[in-house]
This record gives sequence, structure tokens and C-alpha cells, in this order.
Amino acid sequence: MAPIDVGGLSSNWKNLQAKLKSSTPTTPPKPSRADGEPHSSLKRKRSHKANGEHAQAGTVSVKGKRETTNPRPASSRKRLKMDEPASVGASEKQHDAKDLSRSVSMPSLKKPPLLSSPSDANVAASILEPHPDFPDVENEGVSEVVLPGKYIALDCEMVGVGPEPDRDSALARVSLVNFHGHQVYDSYVQVPPKIKVTDYRTKVSGIEPRHLQSDVARPFDEVRSDLKILLGGRILVGHAVKNDLDVLILQHDKRFIRDTSKFSKFRALAARPGWTPGLKLLADKLLGVQIQVGAHSSVEDARATMALYRLEKDDFEQEIRQKYGNIRLEAVAPEVDAGGSEEATKKSRNRKKKKKRKN
Repeated sequence: MAPIDVGGLSSNWKNLQAKLKSSTPTTPPKPSRADGEPHSSLKRKRSHKANGEHAQAGTVSVKGKRETTNPRPASSRKRLKMDEPASVGASEKQHDAKDLSRSVSMPSLKKPPLLSSPSDANVAASILEPHPDFPDVENEGVSEVVLPGKYIALDCEMVGVGPEPDRDSALARVSLVNFHGHQVYDSYVQVPPKIKVTDYRTKVSGIEPRHLQSDVARPFDEVRSDLKILLGGRILVGHAVKNDLDVLILQHDKRFIRDTSKFSKFRALAARPGWTPGLKLLADKLLGVQIQVGAHSSVEDARATMALYRLEKDDFEQEIRQKYGNIRLEAVAPEVDAGGSEEATKKSRNRKKKKKRKN
């Protein structure tokens, strides 16, 4: 074997290395990294700008989505928002009146009642959802398909008027439901032209200016006349119902009123002795249902009141008997009194008795 010429190999290797260097472009590593640095910093700036826009506008930016390196927080926020009931969002987060949703009874928020039998509470609370055969019709007036029956629950919504709207109120909506929770009557009520509405209380009452327009709401006298007929000869159920009767300028025989704010068992749940428990508190503790989650609905509140009465109906009636004795429903006049007082009716009865004695 011929010996290898090391010197020739070294010279040939040097020539080959020179050719390779001349054929490939020179790209120094440092300038390459320097070019990459502005590009990555630009990405970071854009991503930061997109996040800033998202925080200000409250909406998700498409640009921000593409350039965000960690999309998990955005997706988790989306999922939480989708899982929330609409009315919960309306109550706790949404402050725009246009975004407020109607409040409905929330079976999804139902929980075991704290102070009553779960089975009894379930039966009573079953009327909180509208029956498919008797759906609610907003502003229907007198229902064409639902009969009032013996028991009827009343609730009203008010708006603030005058220079002190927190103290002065006017009637804006009236609702009635029967013993089974079916809507008997529902109407928006026109505020007299001389009275100026200064606070619609939309977040609480659900009333908007459009609801009280003359082509939507009914005149007060018409509503009052309807209520006068519907309440006559029936047991009236309500929560602090005197306020509702006062604003309607109507009276009802006290023996045939079932006021959930005055029932002894319910009053024991008030925050302080002598105070009146709220309807929302009673529904939560006794029925295990959250009501008034968003803007209030007089139909919903009337149903909740009737459900509470049904829950304690036997004890309710026993308390009434202890106070007024055994009374037959037929003793109620065919129509409720409109104006006047019980003293006036007593005087008229005494006059009739005197006339009989003279004869």
C-alpha cells in the first residue's frame, strides 16, 4: 500500500474548505438573533395592546385571540358566562335597563328549604312555574281561559313620582293569580297625566316608559273596576296587601284576607322582633326557591305569595278562626268596597236596625 501524502491532503483539504466557504452565504449568528429580537418584541406589544382593548371594551378581540399565547383564561371566562342563568347576570352584573331580563321563578336555583318539609315545599312551589295549558300573557287584562276560584293572590308594581320618588309611588302594574298559580289578570296601569314619573325603578320593578304609554297601559279607573269585580266574594292572599289595596283605593273584609307578612309563623323569621319578613326571604327559607333574581314581576310575586299560603294553609286558617271565629265565605259582599270604611258600613247597619225597631 502506497503511503498517504499528508502534506498533499492538508493542502487539498484547505482548498476544499475555501470552496465551501465561497459557495455558502455568510450569516453571522449574532445579527440573526438581533433581527429576531425586534420581531418577538413586536408580538409582545401587539398582544399587550389587544389585552388592553379587551379590558376597556369588555368584549373579546379576534386579534387578541390569535396572538395570545395562553388562551385558557379567555375560554374559562366564556364557559362561566354561558353557565350563568340570564336573570342572575341581569341582577348582579348588568346595569343597563335594556339588558335586564324579566324575573322568573328559578327551578335551577332551587335548594332544600331550611325551615319546612321538603315534600311540602315541593308541592307548594310547584305553582311557581306557569302551566303549559295556561301560559302567562303579559298585559292580557282579564284572562279568557283561567277562572279565579275561591282564593286569589294580588301583587302590584310601583314607580316613583314627584320630587321624592323614593317616598312617593304610583301604581304601574297589577297581577292576580288563582290558587293553582294561573294568571287571572295582568295589566299595566297608566299614571295620571298630572303626576310626573321621576323614577321608573326599572332594575327593581321591571317597568319601562313604554309600558305606561296610553296605547299599552289601561286607565286606572278601568283597572280598578276590573279588580273590584275579581276580588269580590273571594279570599284575598297577599304580602303586605294593605299597600296594594290602598293604591287601588279598594277595601276588602279583613276576615277574608290572608296576609303572609302578618302570619305569626312567618313573622318569626323576620330579622328583628316586630319587623315584617320580606317575600324573598320567606320564599328562600320556606320554599327553597330564589325569586326576584332580576327585575321583579308582579305575576311571579303573586305566585310566590300563594305558594307560601298553600304551604301553611291549615295553620293559616286556624289562626284566622281564633281571631274571627268560624266564617262562611258567602258572608262576603259580591263586590269589594270602593271607598268608605268599615265604620260607615256598621253605621248603615245600625240605622237599618233602628228603622226596624220603630216599625
